[in-house]
Amino acid sequence: MWKVAIFGAKSIAMGVCHAVQQLYKNDFEIIGFLVSSKEDNPDTLLGLPVYELESFTQKDVCVLIAIPQDIQEEVVKLLEEHGFHNHICVDSRKESDLMEKYYSLMGVFQSIHNL
Repeated sequence: MWKVAIFGAKSIAMGVCHAVQQLYKNDFEIIGFLVSSKEDNPDTLLGLPVYELESFTQKDVCVLIAIPQDIQEEVVKLLEEHGFHNHICVDSRKESDLMEKYYSLMGVFQSIHNL
């Protein structure tokens, strides 16, 4: 099972967390959320710890960058500077595909592709 951390602590990150936990529960273990600063962020989110990047030592985890697309490039540079080299930007296309699969699985919303 792959260990995954999610960079971000707002709505995109929470949606990605829910989707990954449901769709890939046998493949990925989400160990928490990463943020650049704990200021204005909770200590836990969805029952998982929120870590400040400076103090997070598990550099070998895969980091899903689940923040607005226009600032993802900055975060990639920040992660690289801190020794995190395994990361995936959840851009708008990836987020859309992931959430479509999640909502279809949950039976909440019908996919527009099925209409």
